[in-house]
Amino acid sequence: MVRIFGHYISLRAILFAVFELAAFIALYNIFKIITLYVATRSFVPLPGQWLLTPTFCAIAFLTSSACGMYNKDTFSDIQELFARLLTVSVLMYFMMAVVISLSEILAWPQANLKLYYAITLGACAGYCAVALLFRLNILSTNFNGTVLERRVLVLGVDERAAKIANLDGHSRSPYHAVGFLPVGTEAKDPHLDDALIIKNGALEKPGGLQAVASEHNVDEIVVASRERRGLDLDALLTCKLSGVAVTDFPTFWERQTGQIDLYEVAPSWLIFSNGFKVNFQRDFTKRCFDIFVSTALLLITLPITLVTAILVKFDSPGPIFYRQIRVGLDGKPYSIFKFRSMRSDAERDGVARWAQTNDSRVTKVGAFIRKTRIDEIPQVINILMGEMSFVGPRPERPEFVEELKKKIPYYDVRHHVKPGLTGWAQINYPYGASDEDAKAKLAFDLYYVKNWNLFLDAVILFQTARVVIWREGAR
Repeated sequence: MVRIFGHYISLRAILFAVFELAAFIALYNIFKIITLYVATRSFVPLPGQWLLTPTFCAIAFLTSSACGMYNKDTFSDIQELFARLLTVSVLMYFMMAVVISLSEILAWPQANLKLYYAITLGACAGYCAVALLFRLNILSTNFNGTVLERRVLVLGVDERAAKIANLDGHSRSPYHAVGFLPVGTEAKDPHLDDALIIKNGALEKPGGLQAVASEHNVDEIVVASRERRGLDLDALLTCKLSGVAVTDFPTFWERQTGQIDLYEVAPSWLIFSNGFKVNFQRDFTKRCFDIFVSTALLLITLPITLVTAILVKFDSPGPIFYRQIRVGLDGKPYSIFKFRSMRSDAERDGVARWAQTNDSRVTKVGAFIRKTRIDEIPQVINILMGEMSFVGPRPERPEFVEELKKKIPYYDVRHHVKPGLTGWAQINYPYGASDEDAKAKLAFDLYYVKNWNLFLDAVILFQTARVVIWREGAR
């Protein structure tokens, strides 16, 4: 994992992007040179043509990111991989065609426009072909395995160690737990395979812990055990000074999963860890970002908003918009705006209920706008009013919040930032409709609160496009 502006990015994803963009640049420039010569019998570039390569590369990267092409889960289903690549091709070509249509501004000869459309189509097809071959061939061999694999030695054999063993192969970045060393007199977790445990006698050999790390070619040592009295701090320091990274369990779990383990962190870690920073500059920057993005979204979706309002009005009796009290910044209540997607008497008994799969209260139009997240668009009004942010934890109802605060540790921490229209939890976890879902989503929310910056917001926005296009997690 590589940490960029405080957020962990998979090295695999970065290398995928670099390789594929390099292939795209090569393909595009080959086609461009051929097309230029056919059209003008010259290799002299047309005015403004140099802008195409960086512009098209940016489009290729953004569309691939928005369709989840750098996510590990994309490669588990060949049919889904083909579907996403097809979507990437269509989006890329459409956006590039828009750029080409501005040719008069770039002073290109009108007669060459058709050739540029053709070259763009070829470059898009070539890019997706390279992406497919790269994933089907290299990914299935060593690229996702030993080449990028981080070898980890775990100190501890308790339930934390068992969680690391179970995570191996399912994390955001590839790693391999080479072994688990008991610390002190801690009890072994029954779910941890005995075959993974390195016997205590290994530490009694010359060199101790450093010799074990060298023997197994270890890149990182993770201190998972709660039993700290048995730790050899001098040996850990020696390993660190010799180039082996030393990490505690909460930090390792945060990096590999993109969430914070609610039941394995101490309040002191939350207080002294690098993150959870709040200042005027951060708030001002985020507010400017919210106003810009929400205004753009409001203008872009205006036709969709008008059509949806008409459909909701004629689909079932009741108002077009739905207002509901939610908990906002610092626990203060506010009224959220949404398109009405349920019957107007959905909670006629006054009892708050979680939305369920195939909920009978949802109208026909409501089912569609909930799946496509169109019902969320009116919340842009809340963003412009300053009650919400574009990116942040999902706002919950006061009835649920009071109940969840009693059951889930640190639940109130999420209210120290404004709730959002989209968020880190929304793109990483399906729709929450129970206390257990709320616990799982809080782990992602705390990661966001801890590591927030504009870069992370941008990552979430691109991934939100993936969630909306592929209708992930909506009910």
